[in-house]
Amino acid sequence: MIDKESLISKKDNFILLKEELEKAGFSIDLLFENALSSISFVTENPDPIEISIKFIDESYYRVSYWDGYGVTEFYDYAQLNKGMKKFYKFITKAKSNIDKFGIK
Repeated sequence: MIDKESLISKKDNFILLKEELEKAGFSIDLLFENALSSISFVTENPDPIEISIKFIDESYYRVSYWDGYGVTEFYDYAQLNKGMKKFYKFITKAKSNIDKFGIK
């Protein structure tokens, strides 16, 4: 069995990401737990854009993207580093959608 890397080991990465997004003018909520980390873009939408990474059943990491309106995407990865790459791509996608569609 492969030992899975804890999301706790990436806590500093999530905090830095939150700070970078706030410097860029986004209002961000960060949820950080042992098996789940998520970033939500705080907007007037009561169900805002959210990107999360969750450790599932001691076997894989699920990276999810919610656009705040009805589109959900998720991908499963055996390795945390691959999941984190997708997490960052979803952050870029969220920023682009906010800029493109003027989501408030």
